[in-house]
Amino acid sequence: MNNVEPNRLTQTRGKYAAKYGHEIDDWSALFLTETQEHFQSLENRVGKSIAAIDRAASELKGRKQHLQFQDRAQALFYGLGVSGPYSIASIVVSVLFYVLIRHGQQYVQQQRILEQYPNAPAYRLIIQHGKIIEQDGALYLQLVPLPKKGEVQIGKHYLYDSQGKRVMVPLGSQ
Repeated sequence: MNNVEPNRLTQTRGKYAAKYGHEIDDWSALFLTETQEHFQSLENRVGKSIAAIDRAASELKGRKQHLQFQDRAQALFYGLGVSGPYSIASIVVSVLFYVLIRHGQQYVQQQRILEQYPNAPAYRLIIQHGKIIEQDGALYLQLVPLPKKGEVQIGKHYLYDSQGKRVMVPLGSQ
C-alpha cells in the first residue's frame, strides 16, 4: 500500500475535484487513497465475518428439533429425564463434599486434642468402657472397687492405695 500507482492518485484527485469542485495536492490524494484501501480491506473482512455468522446461524436453525407432547405429564417426564441425572449428580456431589468437609474438621479437631494431650491414647479403653453418670448437674465417672477375685475391667474398677492415700484407675498394660 505504500507504493500507490500514479493513475490511482490521479483518479482520486479527479473524483474529489468532481465531487467538491476543489483541487487537492498529491499528499492529500495519497492519504485518501490509503484510507480508502484500508476501509475496503475492513469491509471485506466484515463481509466475510457476516457471511460466516449467517452460515453458522442457518446450521443451528437446521439442527433445532421441535418437540410436541400430548399432555403435561409426558412433558414433565421428558423434563425430568433430561435434567434429573444432572440434579441427582449435583446433590450426591454436594452431600459428599459436606461429609468430607465435616469429617475433615473432626479429624483436625481430634489431631489438635492428641497434640495438646500426649497421654490421651492411654485413656482410650477407659473412654470406651467407662460409665458416666450425672449428679447435681455434674458428670462423674462411675467406678467400683477392684474385686478380690476376678478380672480387672478397665473403666469399671479402681484400686485404692492406702499407703499413698490415692486412687489408682487401671488404664491397661503397655
